Amino acid sequence: MKENKTILPPAVLVSLFKDSLVLPENKINPALIEQQNASLAADQEAFAQKNKKKEPTIESNINEEVSVPEEMMETLSNIKYLGDHHKKIVVVVNDPASVYLNESDFILLTSILNACRLTIADIALVNLGNQKASLHQILNILPSKLVIAFELDSKALKIKLPTHLYKVIPLGESNLLFSKSLASMQGMDTHAKQEKAKLWTVLKQIFQL
Repeated sequence: MKENKTILPPAVLVSLFKDSLVLPENKINPALIEQQNASLAADQEAFAQKNKKKEPTIESNINEEVSVPEEMMETLSNIKYLGDHHKKIVVVVNDPASVYLNESDFILLTSILNACRLTIADIALVNLGNQKASLHQILNILPSKLVIAFELDSKALKIKLPTHLYKVIPLGESNLLFSKSLASMQGMDTHAKQEKAKLWTVLKQIFQL
């Protein structure tokens, strides 16, 4: 089921991640910054309201002690995601307290995407913290060229592959990238900077930046 996309202003998001993920200054139009700042609060409030609304899924009806064939389970699966999946990229997170992602991590994710010249509309954001799905099920519904998994290992995705951080792993017609959590990249301490740098290094290779 597609959700309405939420796109935060690029110029503001870039400033939030200016240490290692930053677009060249000539990509930003200074004349638009004041207008974008004015709309940022409204955009964040809209995302916060959307993130509070829990929606029932078919999963809630089939996760009881009932034997269901795997193929039927995949047909019945109704995976919630945010974004329009324009560039065939899936971002998988684990945030049980949110419908999609908490606000601070969402802002950081959007700034990372912006530095890669992407927006939320280009991806499908899937939160496995409040719904059950294997990577195989996700890719059946959302065929993708790239899957980025934040703070999720192979076991959580129900695949038989080693969990190598910050290394592109071929997976059929897709590529899989495991990363530490977005929360671990928050702040200005040494650890956060190191994790951001590791992720940015591989993203530059993937997107040829």
